[in-house]
Amino acid sequence: MRLAFLTSGRFVPSSRFRVLQFVPHLQRLGHECLVLPSRPDKYSSLPLLGFRWSGLVKRWNRRRDLAALERWSPDVIVLERELFSDGNCDLEQELRGIARRLVLDIDDGLFVLDRHKFEVLCGLSDQVIAGNDLLATRVRPINPRVTVVPTCVDVEKYQGRGMRGEGRATSHFNSPLAPHSSPLILGWTGTAANIDYLEILREPLKTLSREFDFELRVIAESDRPLRTLGFDRAGIRTRFVRWSEATEIGDLCGFDIGLMPMPDTDWTRYKCGLKILQYMAAGIPAAASPVGVNSEIIHHGVNGWLATTPDEWLFVLRQLLAEPVRRASVVDAARNSVEQRYSVTVQLPRLIACLEAVCAGQ
Repeated sequence: MRLAFLTSGRFVPSSRFRVLQFVPHLQRLGHECLVLPSRPDKYSSLPLLGFRWSGLVKRWNRRRDLAALERWSPDVIVLERELFSDGNCDLEQELRGIARRLVLDIDDGLFVLDRHKFEVLCGLSDQVIAGNDLLATRVRPINPRVTVVPTCVDVEKYQGRGMRGEGRATSHFNSPLAPHSSPLILGWTGTAANIDYLEILREPLKTLSREFDFELRVIAESDRPLRTLGFDRAGIRTRFVRWSEATEIGDLCGFDIGLMPMPDTDWTRYKCGLKILQYMAAGIPAAASPVGVNSEIIHHGVNGWLATTPDEWLFVLRQLLAEPVRRASVVDAARNSVEQRYSVTVQLPRLIACLEAVCAGQ
């Protein structure tokens, strides 16, 4: 197949995990792939122009992309989320006019931001690929042609990595049973826009900081939201690490415990659980809020832990900080969960079958 992908940007998480990590595998299997990212990234701006004028640059670049697609004439065009995060659908409608087959890929509750645009995009598409069943349920009344391809990780990239320490080995990773130098690292990774979700942990971490020697480590592309939270001022030792694709997995593997606190809102309950999948693939015990697919990915006490209220977070994190054996107990089950359901290897055939069916007009 000749496949074209219109993505949100080279370093945007949805682009990286929903599209870009599949492209080399598709090419290896003989499919031609053309990737056209937003330039600059959909959610970024050019420093000297600001967001408004950068939007004009993005729109001009997208018009060039549409011209390139018309010349290249792909069998299927995959649109990741939408061309622009605004209420305008004009370029998407033009895209429909030149696409033999159009597939919409979504990994967030776009209907929460703009219900009308969500309905228009679903209606324009020959097929919708949804990141989870909850999203698929919202799509079906508009477009019954929906395939669920969960957001997943390339597990092979995490092979042989895992928690710190040089204790007894599990089947994949070194166990944290042997003592190692303090402090223990409680880690969070994500976009700067979501750093404020950590506010849920302020009081539990403040209490625990008086009982244990640990560091809260935050990986993001910017530390500005973290500074406004002021965890250091609450007595919580905090360290910021700037996100880099080159060091992403190595930085994650510095964590002893991976965190994914999240409020239960119309927006968050449709997310795809990427953070905890990365933690689990890397052999890092994960603790998360039971919001949306998090409760499907994590089976409490088996391959990770779930906590809702500050008291529950305090209870779970106190146990994990105090008991290395408890942390080690879920590592293999967590890795197996990712390998069996949320890995590129498992989901690639489903994606290809979906695109082949669309290409054949089925």
